[in-house]
Amino acid sequence: MSDVLNFTVRFLDPEPSFHGKRDGGEAEWPPSPLRLFQALIDAAASRWRAQQFEDYAKPMLLWLEKLSARILLTPDYLVGTPFRLSVPNNDLDSTASFWIRGVEATKPHRPVDLRTMKTICPVRPHAKNEEHNVLHYLFSLPPEGCPHLTVLKAAARSVTHLGWGVDMVAADADVISEADSEKLPGHRWQALATGGIPLRVPKEGTLKDLMDKHQKFLGRLTDEGFKPVPPPSCFDVVGYHSPTVAGLSSSPLPMVAFNIHRTIEDQEKPEYAGKSPFRPYHPVRDVARVAGMVRHETAAVARNLDWSEAEVVGKIEGHGQEKDGQATSDDRLSFLPLPSLTPVGVGSIRRVLVVGPSGFDLRSFRQRLHGAELTDKKTGKAAAMLSFIPTTDNGVSPFVGPAKTWSTVTPVILPGYDDPDGLRRKLDSCKAADEQKHWLERLDARILALIWKAFAQAGWTPDALKGVEVEYRTVGWFRGLDLANNYHLPPLKYPRYHVRVRFPRPVRGPIVIGAGRYRGLGLFAVDH
Repeated sequence: MSDVLNFTVRFLDPEPSFHGKRDGGEAEWPPSPLRLFQALIDAAASRWRAQQFEDYAKPMLLWLEKLSARILLTPDYLVGTPFRLSVPNNDLDSTASFWIRGVEATKPHRPVDLRTMKTICPVRPHAKNEEHNVLHYLFSLPPEGCPHLTVLKAAARSVTHLGWGVDMVAADADVISEADSEKLPGHRWQALATGGIPLRVPKEGTLKDLMDKHQKFLGRLTDEGFKPVPPPSCFDVVGYHSPTVAGLSSSPLPMVAFNIHRTIEDQEKPEYAGKSPFRPYHPVRDVARVAGMVRHETAAVARNLDWSEAEVVGKIEGHGQEKDGQATSDDRLSFLPLPSLTPVGVGSIRRVLVVGPSGFDLRSFRQRLHGAELTDKKTGKAAAMLSFIPTTDNGVSPFVGPAKTWSTVTPVILPGYDDPDGLRRKLDSCKAADEQKHWLERLDARILALIWKAFAQAGWTPDALKGVEVEYRTVGWFRGLDLANNYHLPPLKYPRYHVRVRFPRPVRGPIVIGAGRYRGLGLFAVDH
């Protein structure tokens, strides 16, 4: 099992605040890996001077900047209420020019006028146990391990603040096992290929860039006047995501939504004059039909974009070598028909959501699918048309959240048989209450295990599912839903159930699990 380099940063204030900002002036959380790297440089430069820095600290920092912080662990937090402060704007040199000439400075050159209003929005970590107000930065180590651990520990223990000078911390560094890293408390922020909260991270060349910036800062005042110091430029930006943080997407995936409208030809017919442009589909019988039509049109777009046939077949059509011809990769697009949710219940399908895997760029597909006609497989004629809408549309928002409670609008197809041992047959044949209870508990445990397996197959981690409550039954929780067994998705014959989940904190959708998750079954909506 591989080892992990763990930097531990502990806030010293019993009621700590963090004042760092991301690009654009937004409150930063978690504190970025680049911020930790800068704190280590500052601590190392204070601990080792001149040649000592070159001999001890620089080799360690050059080695560290090449590593990637794959996981950050943080406590719970709240974004504080923004407030404004009046601060000096560092423009006293204009006032000094008056003093040199022996004249009184006039407005706006008086010191009292040289102030700027600054907006401050602190982030307040608040673990239930103050001992857990700790940050962890976990770095994957190369095969040779950590050759600079002694120097790293000394530099980390010299760190005094993270962010502003008032953000006082104590830090340490150590190498721990992968198993021990899994036991560390806090929200786990994992690096993503795309999406997530963008944070700055060091890369090869960052140390040189920061040292050059420091030299330019020292030489900013010259005989020719003031030379502005450029901001750091050598760094990468990586998105981090934690599925257990309230309000963040449980599945930070790219998505695009469309209305399903009648074709232009149909809308121009006299019988549709003045009527809604929607082309509704049945929410039980037509789930697979709508998903199939959108998938077929998306495959046509991909071929026009010069995708290889193997990519089209695997990533869009979902064909492969697994049982029932399923693809062997989860790097696929999902096509999710969205029924209308009204106060009286679940209505017809009028919209569809196309969801890509992490890192997938849907912009080309969004542009080309807008206005595209959907072809009915049986007739070979255009049956409907797609019209792009934002995911904030009222018909889409119930499927993207955020919310704590979610229920299925199409049943979950279990990833396996729920009764391989004939538990139902044994239940029917027994008469004793205790024996019946035993077989019912066995059957319930089997079904729940398959539901948890469905979540895992859909990319949900144990951290994201911690504290989640699950219910299942054949009858849906929304009005207007049919019995779970009446929803069909050939050729899959596995059992299917309506499911309701309650998360300890709000999460965002789309949430879709089970063997039919790429074709519209196992789709959840916000359950108020």
